[in-house]
Amino acid sequence: MTTLDPRQLRRVFGEFSTGVTVVTYADDDGTPRGATMNSFTSVSMDPPLGLVSVARQAKAATALPDRPFAINILSANQLDIALHFAGKPNEGLTVPWHLDPHGAPRLLGCAAWLQCAPWQSYDGGDHVLVLGEITCHDARPLEPLTFHRGEFRRPGLKLLQMPRTVAFDGRPAPEWVDRIHALHALAEAGIDSAPLDL
Repeated sequence: MTTLDPRQLRRVFGEFSTGVTVVTYADDDGTPRGATMNSFTSVSMDPPLGLVSVARQAKAATALPDRPFAINILSANQLDIALHFAGKPNEGLTVPWHLDPHGAPRLLGCAAWLQCAPWQSYDGGDHVLVLGEITCHDARPLEPLTFHRGEFRRPGLKLLQMPRTVAFDGRPAPEWVDRIHALHALAEAGIDSAPLDL
C-alpha cells in the first residue's frame, strides 16, 4: 500500500469547507466543558442522529459516548469562542453558557444548536466517531462561521443561479435578464460590488 503524506492529505481535506461547532458536555463534577470540532455531519432523520469525529487524545473522546452532549453551530461573530475551545484558551473571555437542567450545557449566541443523547460510538482510527440522538434543537438566522484551507472564514457572496431564458415566440429576452447574467459574472469573479446602473 502506498504511504500517504499526512501534510498533503490534510491539505486535500482542507479543500472541503465546513461549518464550525463546539461540542459541549458536563464533566463528572458537573463542570461545563467543550471542544471545537469541524467534523460534524447529519446522519439520519428517523431516528434523528448527528455525528461528530473526536480526536482520540481529546478528553471529549472518552466523555461523549456515555453522557448527553450539545452540538453548538457557531455564528460568524464567535471566532473567539472557536479559538477558546480549540486549545487556545482566552482567560479574559466570559463563556456564554446556558446550563440546561435536562441536557448538556450549551452556548448562547450560536447560529444553531442540537441537544444529543449518546447513541453509539465507533472506531475511527486516530478519532472516535460519536453518534448522538437529537432530543431538541433550535436555529437563528445568523451568518455561520466556516473553516476552509486551515483558516476560519465567513461565507462570501450568495451565488446567483443563472437564469434560463426560454422564448418560444422568438422575441428578445427582457433587459433584466442581461443584468442578472452580468451580476452572476461579477459574483463568479469575486467582485462584491457593482455600479448602481448595471
